Amino acid sequence: MKYLRNYLDQLMQIICCGLFSMMIMAASWQVFSRYVLNTPSTVSEAFLRVSLIWLSMMAIAFVAGRRDHVSFTLFTDMVSARYKSVVLAGIELVFLLFAILIMLYGGYAMVTSTMSQNYPLLNIPRGYIYLSLPVSGGVIALYCVMNIIDLCKMPVSNFRGEVKDV
Repeated sequence: MKYLRNYLDQLMQIICCGLFSMMIMAASWQVFSRYVLNTPSTVSEAFLRVSLIWLSMMAIAFVAGRRDHVSFTLFTDMVSARYKSVVLAGIELVFLLFAILIMLYGGYAMVTSTMSQNYPLLNIPRGYIYLSLPVSGGVIALYCVMNIIDLCKMPVSNFRGEVKDV
């Protein structure tokens, strides 16, 4: 399980860093073409918009999988160490249900319904933009399953302080 998590973490870091690097190059080209060539590039602006959507969704999946997201700790702080794993597993189950129902199922419906529509500035189907929903939802679901398995394996003594290394 640890090998799969490390591989997925590295893959998500490569994807996010790659998208961010391409966005920096596209934004630099946009500034150069606008202010030096006096002909702003519409393709780079559209690419930046689509890349920001993909980068945001992939980063959300990565952060949720590492449990580095902002969390509401009221419930986990109120329970004893014995029941903390149950509460944390419940939170992961809510994440898992959201990822499956909203992101995977709803995202797939959006992709299939917009695949025939064209995004004119990049000349690609709009479904490719919405594809970030089911892809990131699948990654979140995989991370949630791994987190639940790790929580089940963790001894009760580890729940005295902050739980982040799940």
